[in-house]
Amino acid sequence: MGLLHKLLNSKKAERFRRTLAIKSGLYFRLKRMGPSASGDLRVAKLLQHHQIKWVIDVGANTGQFAESLYDFGYQGRVVSFEPVSGAYQLLLERSGQYPAWSVAKRSAIGNFEGEIQIHVAADSVFSSILPITREHVQTKPQSRTIATETVPIARLDRAVKDYLPADAKDILLKIDTQGYEKEVLEGAPELLSRVKGLKLEIPLHTIYDNTKLTFYDTLEMLRKQGFSPYSIGVEGVDPATGRVNTIDGLFFRES
Repeated sequence: MGLLHKLLNSKKAERFRRTLAIKSGLYFRLKRMGPSASGDLRVAKLLQHHQIKWVIDVGANTGQFAESLYDFGYQGRVVSFEPVSGAYQLLLERSGQYPAWSVAKRSAIGNFEGEIQIHVAADSVFSSILPITREHVQTKPQSRTIATETVPIARLDRAVKDYLPADAKDILLKIDTQGYEKEVLEGAPELLSRVKGLKLEIPLHTIYDNTKLTFYDTLEMLRKQGFSPYSIGVEGVDPATGRVNTIDGLFFRES
């Protein structure tokens, strides 16, 4: 395996892969499985290192994040929140295979209690309370809005009480709400004060109208809250320009 790995990752092999990728649109590279090769494995290892026992998964979509944690050996509890009806049904099906994975009542999470309208995208991962920009839809047609739904909305500090014991510790809060992260955090000051880790999407170039938490705002907020960066991953890229729209950051408070 060592010799094969060296041959496949030599400079000549790399140039061949680039040439093939340019002509075919496909890029192949053999890498030994590890935290540097897999972002999902890296996250799971960091949760193990920080002894995370609870994951609050806000903006779960169909459960991709939680399932990847369990695939890589996570042993703790997950509580998922998702507002879009189609994604919610798939989330319920996916979570049913895992006894430690709970799905909260269908609801958006924000900074008030009531109802709100959500834009449902052709590819549900782009669904958001905020309208997506025309510019991004032109780049990625699958992000276009195809429907709207009126859904309940709740503050996370209240909503999580039905699922998270008051004395729960070693918590990771994951927020993936497509530009609505600031509103989620505004509704969760008590929970945020006691979480050990925070995983959230950070915009470098906003693709949703009225996004309030900018890149620099996010970094300053995290610094003030005592979080240090442990992992950064690229989430969304403009295929025409190469510009990174969104990064995914994982931060922990130092013990």
